Amino acid sequence: MAPIHNEETGRRPESFDLVAADYNLYRSPYPQEVVDTVIALSNLHNGGRVLEIGCGTGQLSVPLARHGIALLALEPGPHLADLARQNLKRFPNVHIEVSSFEAWSLPQQKFNAVVSASAFHWLDPNIRFSKSAEALSPRGFLTILHIHHVSGGTPGFFADTQPCYMRWGLSNNLSFQLPAPDNVPGMYPELDRLPEFRPVTRRYFEIPMSHSTASYIGWLRTDSLVNSLNDRARQGFLQDIERLIEEKYNGQVVRNFVYEVIVAQSTS
Repeated sequence: MAPIHNEETGRRPESFDLVAADYNLYRSPYPQEVVDTVIALSNLHNGGRVLEIGCGTGQLSVPLARHGIALLALEPGPHLADLARQNLKRFPNVHIEVSSFEAWSLPQQKFNAVVSASAFHWLDPNIRFSKSAEALSPRGFLTILHIHHVSGGTPGFFADTQPCYMRWGLSNNLSFQLPAPDNVPGMYPELDRLPEFRPVTRRYFEIPMSHSTASYIGWLRTDSLVNSLNDRARQGFLQDIERLIEEKYNGQVVRNFVYEVIVAQSTS
């Protein structure tokens, strides 16, 4: 899909809370090797104090809590936060707070790490790095997890979806192609130049994801681009994709992703 820019499509972070049940069901937990890398590079340990920005329904929060981390997770969507609390209720060291990062007041006690998975790009770029640095204890870590859509997966499937994106106004380029897995642009290059942080460490993991028709359509129902459509157009788009998977791909497709883990240690 050649996504049109956010200001043209009406992508909104608030859209995730409107589909919280689908988000909980169809947004997969992060792969274990990615979680292990987040924990290792951030020097997280049992009892460590961590701030998570934009926890969703706990896709990263749950594995962090299993590691014995004392977690304060911010989630601006109240329905997402309610589901996160249910998913994390067995962990007494986890607290979910309904708030945006921008509106949240920094506590006096600092954090060993500030972590954000698939949410940091939604934050105000004027304060997201500086406020994260303020929240960190000396030599603490800012860790960002970003997922890149890349080429690979079921041959022909991505190209076959492009007319659907064009038909329903979600793309303006029929020939759009995803980047190769070894050619994804590193996110947040400005982080390397900020005086609040030491040089950045980056790790990349190419991981395919298998989907049934139902799980792929469920995943698309949580997509902010898809949810920029009105009800009729959204339903039409999803029906087109569902028909394509069922009729041409026998109800099973694979999409390919690169998980980028970005870690920077505070200089203070």
